[in-house]
Amino acid sequence: MSEENNEKNVGHRLKSLQINVFWFIVIILTTIIISVVISAVAMSNNQERAVNVGTDTRTEFAKLYNVYDTLTENYYEDVDQDALIESSIKGMVEGLDDPYSEYMNIDETGEFEESITGDFEGIGAEIMQEGNKILISSPMRGSPAEEAGLEPGDQILAVDGESIEGMTTTEAVQLIRGEKGTDVTLTIQRGEASPSDITITRNTIHIDSVTYEEIEGVGHISVNRFQQGTTEEFERFFNQAAEDGVEELVIDFRYNPGGLLNEAVTLINQFVDKDTTALYLEDNQGNQQELLTENEKNPNAEQFDEVYVLINEGSASASEVFTGALSDLIDIKTVGTTSFGKGVVQRTSEFKDNSMLKYTNTKWLTPNKTWVQDEGITPDIELITPDHYRIELLTEDEVFTEGQTNEKILSIKVALDALGYDISTFNSTFDEELTSQVEAYQNANDLPVDGIVTGETTTSIISDVRSLIQEEDAQLNYLIDYINSDMSIMEIEQEARNNATHIPVVEEEEQNLRDDSEETEE
Repeated sequence: MSEENNEKNVGHRLKSLQINVFWFIVIILTTIIISVVISAVAMSNNQERAVNVGTDTRTEFAKLYNVYDTLTENYYEDVDQDALIESSIKGMVEGLDDPYSEYMNIDETGEFEESITGDFEGIGAEIMQEGNKILISSPMRGSPAEEAGLEPGDQILAVDGESIEGMTTTEAVQLIRGEKGTDVTLTIQRGEASPSDITITRNTIHIDSVTYEEIEGVGHISVNRFQQGTTEEFERFFNQAAEDGVEELVIDFRYNPGGLLNEAVTLINQFVDKDTTALYLEDNQGNQQELLTENEKNPNAEQFDEVYVLINEGSASASEVFTGALSDLIDIKTVGTTSFGKGVVQRTSEFKDNSMLKYTNTKWLTPNKTWVQDEGITPDIELITPDHYRIELLTEDEVFTEGQTNEKILSIKVALDALGYDISTFNSTFDEELTSQVEAYQNANDLPVDGIVTGETTTSIISDVRSLIQEEDAQLNYLIDYINSDMSIMEIEQEARNNATHIPVVEEEEQNLRDDSEETEE
């Protein structure tokens, strides 16, 4: 009996042990599975949290992420994810509605860096963006753009027939630039005139930052832009002018679009002592920071009886920094026409992939705390350019003949008058007098004599006017005459106005363009 009970007890214990092992294994496996699940969920939550770090605290990005996810997951074709990101960054910057702020990809960054060293291949024109418009800011002196007759304020509508509406300046530049010797056709609109096509042959553009000449005993230093080394170049010519014994010095910033701010400050330093306020920078909180000169001034600054700074509607940014500072700090005279009016400063941030963000981060103010934005600097002596500097664009495809009435006919009359032909009536009617003078021009230039302005006749007239402008430099000649004569400021200003009675001055036209843009875009 007892042995049977013992066997039963042993069997019961073995069975109980087997059951316990079974449940032990089940528990272990369940624990492992639960651990894996918990880990996976935790990892998933962590990944989502990593994405949501920005969206939890920066909820404005939630829509951006949603759009990106929707397009990458549901668009009917494969999506270039890098292109989506690049375009979203560009769009973000464009949302500032600031013509001076832009995001640049790798290629565009390279082109930007070329522009501050002074060498590139293209047409040689600074462009800017106002709303959806791409405008010529300044044709560079001696460039194909200047030779082709492009002027500040000209709007570029298309490049080689491709509309550039909605493009950024860097995108437009990529179309305009190209290898030396190749042609590019720009569709240009000037003011209210009809669009015209201008074909320009690209060249290697080396921007001579500073040039010097002596004209009738007056030193003339021309600063074409502020790039690396500009101050060193200027100082060399500045010292040469002093050694030459010239008593009056003209510093020419016409069509200088600006450039490196630090070069403007060191150039100012040539004329003022160390620790002088060159300008103020003001951030978006209204905090102002002085930028001080760091060196002793050039002793030759005392060698000149008078210093004149020559500006026009193409003088912008750093050239206005210099002009504004010297006007506030020392006794100079500003001459020419009202400058462009760019009173903001850009900063660049380069990313690891060599793309770059250029954005406006401060205003700048003159030492007397004047802000020139949209107003420009009004010269002490206003010297308006003659009418033929502002003639409308004429293309060889257009036909002008006696009996027609067209706004461009006034430009034909002004052009022939400037070239020495007898024009007495300045209006928009192609009259008998104009026919006879066109025939005289055609005869003198071995062209078919028919009294009609088209084709070769148009090309020849425009080419001759451009050559005349480049040879005479009316504003500089007015100033030299003033310096070397007993004329008063009023007398020299009136002489300039007498030669500008038929076509409105460029600065007024350009100001109108800016005002229109502000009304419609801002």
